[in-house]
Parts: sequence; C-alpha cells; structure tokens
Amino acid sequence: MGTVHVVVSNTHRSEVTCRHIDVLIPTGAGSGDLTDDAAAIKASIARSYLTLPAGEEAPDFARHSGGRFRAARPSKLQMTLPAQESLTLTLENIPVSDHPGLVLIEIHEKAYGGETLVTSMPGYPSYTKLALVKQTPQVPQNFRAEHSLVGAGQNVVLHWDGPTNLTYGIRYPDGSVERVNPPVRPAPIPYGPYHHTPTRSLTRGTTYTLVAGTPGSDGHIQEGYFLTTTVHALIPEFESGARALWVEGTTDRGRVTFTKDGVKVDDHNHVLGTVAAGTADVHDVRTEKVEGKAADSGWIDFPGTGITVHHGPSDDLGVVTAERIDVNGVNTKWVGDRDRGKGWIGFPQLGIDVRKDGGQEPGTVAADKADLNGINTTWVQGRGTTDGRIEFPQSGINVRKDGGQERGTVSADTADLNSVTAQWVEGPSGTKSRLAFTDTGVKITDPHGHRGTIVAGETNVRSVVTPWVSGPQEGAGWITFRVEGVDVMQHSKVSFGTIRAATYEEKHGGTGRPLHRRLDPYDWPPKSDKKTPSTSSSLREDPE
Repeated sequence: MGTVHVVVSNTHRSEVTCRHIDVLIPTGAGSGDLTDDAAAIKASIARSYLTLPAGEEAPDFARHSGGRFRAARPSKLQMTLPAQESLTLTLENIPVSDHPGLVLIEIHEKAYGGETLVTSMPGYPSYTKLALVKQTPQVPQNFRAEHSLVGAGQNVVLHWDGPTNLTYGIRYPDGSVERVNPPVRPAPIPYGPYHHTPTRSLTRGTTYTLVAGTPGSDGHIQEGYFLTTTVHALIPEFESGARALWVEGTTDRGRVTFTKDGVKVDDHNHVLGTVAAGTADVHDVRTEKVEGKAADSGWIDFPGTGITVHHGPSDDLGVVTAERIDVNGVNTKWVGDRDRGKGWIGFPQLGIDVRKDGGQEPGTVAADKADLNGINTTWVQGRGTTDGRIEFPQSGINVRKDGGQERGTVSADTADLNSVTAQWVEGPSGTKSRLAFTDTGVKITDPHGHRGTIVAGETNVRSVVTPWVSGPQEGAGWITFRVEGVDVMQHSKVSFGTIRAATYEEKHGGTGRPLHRRLDPYDWPPKSDKKTPSTSSSLREDPE
C-alpha cells in the first residue's frame, strides 16, 4: 500500500483564484502505472489556513473519474487560496502495482491571480508532473488472514506479498513448519501476492508465523524473515483444559465463575442466574425451589419439614402426580383421583369424609370388607340403586325398599331385641297374617284384612274385651257379651245353647228367645253415636 501527498502553495503576496486542481494517477498493471485499482484509493484535503474567505465553502478532494482526483468547491464555484497559504492533497491506501518503474503523476490546475492581474489564462489549465519511483519490495509484507474469526467447517486462508525468489513456510505454535508451494503465474514477476490454506483444522485461537528465506548449500532453508498473524475459532476447543477465573458470554453477558467448591452461574447483573440443560445428572442438588419452564408451571420448595408443591405463579398448593408414592406418612387435607370430577376423601378432625363428583356431596365407599370399631352414617344401602337401604334417624333405624322412602322389610332367622317399635308385624311371606299396633292395643288380621285368630297353648291376660268367644272346633258353641250379661249360643247359630258344670246343668226352655245382637266388625268398644247391643233390634250373621 502506498500514499501520495501533493502540496498546492500560493507563493504570491496576493490571493489566487482556482476553478479546480486535478491529480491524475496512472492506472494499470504496467511498470509506469501506480495502481490497478483507483477506486480503492482514499482521498482527503487539508488547509493551512483556518478562516475561509467570506462567502466561500470549504473545498473537498475526491475521485472525479477513473484515476482523476479533483480538489474544488462542492458547489463547483471558484475557490480562493489566500496569499502564502497552501492545500495538502492526500491519496492513501493506494494498492501499488507489482512491476517496478518510474511513475509520472500529472497535476492539472485552472487558476489565476497573484501579483499580476492574470498569471494564467482562465480558459486554459496549466500542467505539471510529479515523478515517483515504484520499487519492488525486497522483503515479505502484509501477512494477514482472510478471516480473523473462523467458524466450524470454514478453512483458514493466509495471504501475504513478497519476493518470488524466496522460499516460504507456515510455522504452527508447536514449532512444526508447513512448506508453501509457489503459485502458478502466467509470467515470472519479482514480487507478487501469495496465499496458503493450512492443512491442520483450526480448533482454537492460533498464531501462524510466516517464515521466509533462501536455501543454503546444505539444502536447509536459511530463514531470515518472520511475520505473524492470529486467527481465532468461533467455538474454541482445548485438549488439556483451560484455566480462568470466570467465563462470560459474548452477547448475553451471563457468567460462570470458578470457586473452590465448583462453579457459580451469574446473570448479566452478576447475581445468581439460571442453568439451562436438557439433562442434569448430579449426585446432589441444593436449591430453594424447583420449577417448570412455563410461566404457569408447578414448582416445589423445600422447607425444614420436607417439600411443598405449588402451582402457578402464586404460593397456592399444587398437585403431585405419580405412578406410585412410597412414604411413611401423608398429611393432606384431601385425596382425589386425577380426574377432578371423581370422588375424593377429606380428612376432618373427626376422621375421613368421602365425597363424590369432585364436590361436597357425600360419596360411596366400595370395599369387599370393612373392619371398623364404629360407623357413623346417614344410611346404608345395597350396591344397586334400587336395593333396600337402612337409615339411622335419632330414634333408631328405618328400613326402606327400592332405594326410596317407602318402608321395607327386615328378614332374619332370629331377632334378639330389648324392644321393637312398629306399626305392624307380619309373617315372612306376603300372604301371612298381620299384627298391628293401635292406640288401644294390638289388632290381628288375616291375609284378607279381616280379623284374625290367636292360637296359643295358654293365654294369660288380665282382661279380655270382645263381642263374643267361640270354641276352636267346627260348629262349637260361642258366648256373646250383652249389656245385661252373657248369652250362650250353640252350633254357630243364633240360638241359645247349654251351660255345663260339675254341680249345675241347666237347659233353658223358656217360650221366648232373646235376640242376639252382634256388633259390626272392628267396632269395639261401641261408639256413642251407634246403638248398643241392648237396644239394637238388628239380628245379623257375623260377616267374618
């Protein structure tokens, strides 16, 4: 790379007026050309005076066309160069062509003024030339990498310029040298560009050394030139490890600090940060809490008593879901199925509550066997919804049938009770007689609802109230009880019968026959609005 400075001076005692000043750089690959890439040249201008003439703007210096660079006012108006002042026109970063030789740079100036009225005709520019000697460098230079940061799968490409009569090699950090084959050129040149791709892949930051020299009489290279450049791997690898107080990210400034116990992970504010990984395989984890990745995930904290499971961003207690939980004890308010609409068990101070449908309504306990010291329940029912059920009111128990409120039947071979309270008692079959309990005592009916019969070996009662009494055999006599006394009847007819005794036997032979007045069934004692047997004139057969 070359640099050219052109100084434009006003040696007069009066100002000079300029249209423009052009600097022409020979462009091409010949020995008389300065560069083959005029567009790469950087142009700039500097003034020896600080104060601009009144009404004028500062001139600039830029490439006009091809290899022509022009100094002029941006408005293309005339510019004034004060007396005994100067402009310095600089051309930098010139890629100098390879062939040595004499380079002539032309200066075209269109100006007038000074001590005389006109030093140059305004319509015709003046010309001058500057000579530069372009020499071929005798040493290698500009050793560089095509990319100083290389990612995975990319090759390292090294570039430099140097004499073609030297032998080149690339030395690695371990001291080994990789020789560079000279490039194939269309024509021999004394000085030219080189490039080389090292055969070793880049795994971490590496400093490459360009060594150059000439072969000695013994065949070894007499190295006399050394240039270095460093290339970094985007993701470095280390075979033996690395040592550092801490490692920090490039874009996101998280940091890993190495302590005597291990590592500490900080965020960009240097407070404890987050470790993200697919799997963490560790022997021990010490943390205040463990949380899912989502914002509404459940989380676990670790108080002194054990663990607490929460859900969402708050401290609300959450749900533990597992195939099996093997613990010595569980303290919880309730236990439910995974489906929240199913039954659940609550644990009040008195024991347990079984609920159904995820609500507060009491539910059902299903088991083959329940071994309990006591059961407190509103009712007990068979497994079917239409089965009988037993209720437990304050007064005792109620037996219901068909899963409803209608009273049901108790079936048992033996009932050993201190007392029985019932409206009626019936035999085990629906066709049997019934014993009903009324306000005045008991009433016995047959399967048809008519008054029934008591059969017993002996009846020991204090009193008997009945319209009549009959013997057990067919056609036996019977006794009615009138207000005046008793009537003894015979042969199930309304006719007087015979009273027999060991000391008295009498047969009534009167001409008149008293009437036998019988009461209506189930009507004893007689009500006040009906006639008594002593006054009734009706003579009827017992309808039963």
